[in-house]
Amino acid sequence: MARAESRTWRTRLLVGVVLGAATFAGASLLDWDPQPVPFVVMTAVVLSLVWMVLDVVDDEPARWLPATSPVHDRADEATADLRLLTSHQQASVPTEAVRERLVALARGRDPDLADALRHELGGPHDPARRLSPADVDRILTRIETARDRP
Repeated sequence: MARAESRTWRTRLLVGVVLGAATFAGASLLDWDPQPVPFVVMTAVVLSLVWMVLDVVDDEPARWLPATSPVHDRADEATADLRLLTSHQQASVPTEAVRERLVALARGRDPDLADALRHELGGPHDPARRLSPADVDRILTRIETARDRP
């Protein structure tokens, strides 16, 4: 592959020198009085731009590859949890959302703890009671200290 690329660049340099010399000779024959250094710089810039355009056109178009797994953003999850707790504290009638979220967090650590929390906090048929911040803190501490299960 490196050999093919170096051959391509050698060919491009040779073509550039030949085109530049032919253009310079044509401009001299037409009495345009071309200056050698600015002409070489202009030829190099124009040929470089043309070859960059040709390289881009020849290549396969860029595509976005789909992610193999969704990105898990903990900041969004924490924001949602904060909103859930805030609405639980401010609602006139608390919902079961906080209880369900705490049970789900516990299930990730220890399924036995999740079952115990579900029983302690009441099931879906029990009237929802408002959990105090101290209750939420106590439950979260229990979840954090529970050992992870594979």
